[in-house]
Amino acid sequence: MTSNAATGIVGCANSLRVAVESVFSSLSVLDAAAQALLSTAIPHGGQPRSEDLVPLRPVIQSVLAAQEGRFNGTGVVMAPEVLSDARLHLEWWQRAGQKGFRPLRLDLNPRSENYYDYTLKPWFAIPRDEGHGTVMGPYVDLHGADLYLLTFALPLMADGRFVGVVGADVPVSGFEQLVVPALKQLGCDAVVITGEGRVLAANTPVWAVGALARDLLPEEAGTERARVHTPEVDWSVVRVDAPH
Repeated sequence: MTSNAATGIVGCANSLRVAVESVFSSLSVLDAAAQALLSTAIPHGGQPRSEDLVPLRPVIQSVLAAQEGRFNGTGVVMAPEVLSDARLHLEWWQRAGQKGFRPLRLDLNPRSENYYDYTLKPWFAIPRDEGHGTVMGPYVDLHGADLYLLTFALPLMADGRFVGVVGADVPVSGFEQLVVPALKQLGCDAVVITGEGRVLAANTPVWAVGALARDLLPEEAGTERARVHTPEVDWSVVRVDAPH
């Protein structure tokens, strides 16, 4: 491999880092608003109700509007028992058409056969248990968007304790637009793979997004690779040789 190709892979990994950071940065306004709202009640021994989250709706919708389609949905997802009137609750809105928004409704009744216990999902558990943001996917979201998504999530803290997550669902097709230009500038075939070995993006039709590529996970599998240096993801850009 030429040094230019190697340098290009590192540059592509840096572009991915910037793309990830840009999504989390766009969530900072919602994170700050949710922290401020919840912190007014918790330090005084109070316990907010689900209706107290309603003032977040304009902030959530403004974040969606500002993203111009890059986010499919965004909002806050509360930890159990934080609210006085609901064990589980989310204030999450999705895009509906060109300019509209609709709330995401999930079945949070533990007695229902369609019960969706989000506390078991990695995008909730990792911020709760490890105290940092995470990106999960790509996966098909069957509980709302029915799209191929990446879920970005940050721990939501109030009065020094974990009270939920602030997150966003980002269609893979939209995130690819931030990544593929850097891949296309490489002088070799390359893929972006997640820590579990799924293809997130590629500059060759040989590898489809979402396909398992676990053979590329070992360090010796690629002639050149570069890690995406951000704590929220375990992704790598890997050079792949064209099949003979």
